[in-house]
Amino acid sequence: MKRFTKIAAGLTAAALMLSVTACSRSVSKGTKNEDTSTHEYATYETAAMAVENAAGDYGFEEAADYYEDYECGTDDYRSVQMDPSSEISGTSQSQLPANTMLIRRVTMNVETTDYNNVTNTVSAKVSELGGYIESSNASGTGNNGNLRNITYVIRVPIDKLDSLVNSVGSCCTVLSSSENTEDVTLQYSDIQARIRSLRVEQETLMNLLAQADSLEAVITLQNRLTEVRYEIESNESRARVLENQSAYSTLTLSVREVLEETEQIETKKLSFGEEIIEGLKESLGDIKDDAKDFVIGFVSALPYLLILAVIGLIIFFIIKAIIKSAKKKKAKKALARQQKAEVAKATTEADADKKEETKE
Repeated sequence: MKRFTKIAAGLTAAALMLSVTACSRSVSKGTKNEDTSTHEYATYETAAMAVENAAGDYGFEEAADYYEDYECGTDDYRSVQMDPSSEISGTSQSQLPANTMLIRRVTMNVETTDYNNVTNTVSAKVSELGGYIESSNASGTGNNGNLRNITYVIRVPIDKLDSLVNSVGSCCTVLSSSENTEDVTLQYSDIQARIRSLRVEQETLMNLLAQADSLEAVITLQNRLTEVRYEIESNESRARVLENQSAYSTLTLSVREVLEETEQIETKKLSFGEEIIEGLKESLGDIKDDAKDFVIGFVSALPYLLILAVIGLIIFFIIKAIIKSAKKKKAKKALARQQKAEVAKATTEADADKKEETKE
């Protein structure tokens, strides 16, 4: 039992050493040179030899045979890493090697006055190119000034992306556009190499499991076999994602409905006279726009102005009535004072006359 445990431990450790050494070589493209690749390949050979020696020492010669056909770290893999044409900067897609895997993503923001025509054109073009609309998010009704907008996430074959972008640009006004291209060739190669390594380890573990003669050895081998199977499925899933992303490019398209599209003005250097003319045109245009806005605002505010005018008239008449009433009161008081003065004067004169008559 102890001898078999040592066998399992030795082969498992050697297999893990081979897997880690041969398949953990993900680096930025263009940074590896020939000396580094040769060193890694020598390390792979050392790891494979360790597996073979471990299997031979314990009497399991057939276990080492599975590693002789292992392809991770071979010249094919290194040729992909060291191929200078894998650099995508300044290189058209048609010039890249056939096995190069690119992920292209384009983002566009556009506007249009003919919203229905643009959305129909986009849908028809996507179907024509063999793509599909992954998702769409729309808002607005298009009525009573509630303008519409929609955002698409579109997937099309990578060689059809330029055609779709050109079609969108020809039917509406492009406000902004950006593109990102990612080379995942090395990443995909690493994943495939890792899968091959794990399958070799899986096959070896299954052979050891068939020869196990103790419960402890069976449990140990089954636990590791479960981990290996999970890793294989996980890496295969990652590989399928990269395959899909590289086969179908992504266009994120935002379409906005407007009443008037942004004018596309060609940039050029103007002469002094042209600058004066353009300045006058802009000033006249601003005056026209301001006058238009004033008329629209005035007409729109007429109901409020009428209400304010009525209220103003009411207040005016009330104030006028108050002032008139105050004047009347003031006039009455003045008349009363005048009458009192006249009465007092008449009384005084009468008294004086009586005194004179008495003296006589």
